[in-house]
Amino acid sequence: MKRTLIIATLAAGLGFSSVPTFAKGYVVNGHTASAAEEHFLASHGFEPGAWVVDGWGISPAATEANVTQAADKAAKKCRYVLDVLLCR
Repeated sequence: MKRTLIIATLAAGLGFSSVPTFAKGYVVNGHTASAAEEHFLASHGFEPGAWVVDGWGISPAATEANVTQAADKAAKKCRYVLDVLLCR
């Protein structure tokens, strides 16, 4: 019994002292996510990965798979917010 208690204590101590594995998986706006950002993303069900957080909300960061080659960098970006057209 004493041996089992010692092993359980050691396992709990190692579990609490280790860094969570999901913490390294979040990148926000091109930098490693802070603890608050990690907690927010994880608590809202976002998977680890690269995310863009801006005034429009949270969206996946652009990757080679979802970026079109014909996209013009100088083009206006417009979105509808509450039926109002907003352009940058």
